[in-house]
Amino acid sequence: MAAFHFSPRPNRAGDVHWREWSPEAFREAKEADKPILLGISAVWCHWCHVMDETSYSDDEVIRLINERYVAIRVDNDRRPDVNRRYNLGGWPTTAFLAPQGEILHGGTYIPPEQMRQYLAQVADLWRDRRDELAARIAEARDKEAVARAEERRGALTPDIVERVGALVRGQYDAEYGGFGREPKFPQPSVLRFLLDEHRRRGSADAAAMLRKTLGAMAGGGMYDRIEGGFFRYATTRQWQVPHYEKMLEDNAELLRIYSEAHVAFPDAGYDAVARDVMRWMDATLWLPEGPERAAFAGSQDADEHYYSLGSRARVGHGAPYVDRTVYASWNCLAASAYLAAARALGDASLEDRAHDVVVTVANRLVSGGDLHHFDAGDGPRLPGLLADAATLVTAMLDLYETGRWPSALDGALLYARRMRERLEDAAGGGFYDAPERDEVGRVTTREKPIEENASAAEALLRLAAITDDASWRDSAARALEIFVPSYRRWGQQASSYAVAVARALAEPAVVSVVGPEDDGAAPLWSVARRADDPALSLRRLDPARDRARLDALGYAPERTAAYVCVGTVCSAPLHEPSELQRELARIRERFSGA
Repeated sequence: MAAFHFSPRPNRAGDVHWREWSPEAFREAKEADKPILLGISAVWCHWCHVMDETSYSDDEVIRLINERYVAIRVDNDRRPDVNRRYNLGGWPTTAFLAPQGEILHGGTYIPPEQMRQYLAQVADLWRDRRDELAARIAEARDKEAVARAEERRGALTPDIVERVGALVRGQYDAEYGGFGREPKFPQPSVLRFLLDEHRRRGSADAAAMLRKTLGAMAGGGMYDRIEGGFFRYATTRQWQVPHYEKMLEDNAELLRIYSEAHVAFPDAGYDAVARDVMRWMDATLWLPEGPERAAFAGSQDADEHYYSLGSRARVGHGAPYVDRTVYASWNCLAASAYLAAARALGDASLEDRAHDVVVTVANRLVSGGDLHHFDAGDGPRLPGLLADAATLVTAMLDLYETGRWPSALDGALLYARRMRERLEDAAGGGFYDAPERDEVGRVTTREKPIEENASAAEALLRLAAITDDASWRDSAARALEIFVPSYRRWGQQASSYAVAVARALAEPAVVSVVGPEDDGAAPLWSVARRADDPALSLRRLDPARDRARLDALGYAPERTAAYVCVGTVCSAPLHEPSELQRELARIRERFSGA
């Protein structure tokens, strides 16, 4: 049972004959003609633990599962591809499947009495009416196939950004901040959208919504004032009562938001929040085991009692469990967040930590040329996921734009090419979430998730601007165009898509600072690094290192200067920081019609 993580409190969930997600488990279900019970859980999930302690510890539930089902347990963090196709509204997900993997019934947390009823009813239904169910399953599959065949693209227009903005404003809670009522999730993609709206157009209402929400989250119960960091979400509209798990993913995304918001609103105190988030990440999640294991752990468990204690009592109680699994995408998000914090706080040591993390991902999670999703200590697993590739390319571009690691651009190009080769739909456009592979159940059908395509597209738009290779921009545009007919059904969850669309619509701007490392280029580079233009890319070019690139761009290698290019139009050489500041202010006019 070492493959499975159960509640840390007493339970009998291990008495269920769980199998891992595998072809063997599905083959067993088909040969025995039994339905599958799929349990999707997470090590940090409070209600998953409750279900272990209640339903999966009930004698009759255990008996019914072991006698009448093939039980499969999946960790959401390790198998996001399975979760995407089977999650029924949260964690835990409790899904009853036909032996081939189609959903028959299910929900989230199911208490023991109801679970006993469902187990008996679904098993009886499969035994007595399988032909009818099989016909319904086939019909549903045919409809999905037709929908995929009819996939079409649309034109990218400013209306997309406006409509998503209207959806966000419609969900905004003007009294308490955040979006919707309860439970309240931080929704970093919505916050990023608002921040970019402010940076693009000086939107007062976007700034007000952002500042109200950032202040409410940092001032409410979702924020751990003792150890730092944010809990996953608040159960109340007022942000006062949290769910106590802490995630690397959430905290990395919020760290980046608070860091970038500090640049935009330097008097709001967001720098203190950013430092506090990193205090928790460094103290609790950092795994410093050698040069190739410098990375962050995945999450810290929920423990309501522990987090209700004061600082001294917590020391005596013992901290909640930390999942030491290293996840590629989450670590890349953390690296990008530390780079944003380094820029906002003026602390170059944070850049070093980000660099160590990216090196770890590239060394520890790449095997056989493929980037893998996670390593739980026994080697890299699950290769080729889109989210991992997109966040790694992004983190490498962020490293490159510090000016300290020029080779990071080569890494970004390498993984962008692999992403395009293995995941791009060359005919229809967009990127699949996983490569073609032998899989079972609904995972056999590849999907194009909107948020991951938005992340990939934004990375490729940046790559196109930095390299002057329009093919990357073409791939990005095609990935965004396939969601034009459907993005509205995602509501405010389309925020990351709108961010990428806004970047695609804006003329790409690039600042190139030319000069040796030890001469007067540093003040120019400092101005470029402080710019908060959301569609700006940076190049630090050293004549001793980048002579071929300078020749291609037509920049004199002997001249220390900055050049600002918008599209194909470039400024004259700029020699003084004040000149560069004025030019950066001038090019923001390109957002006025967006």
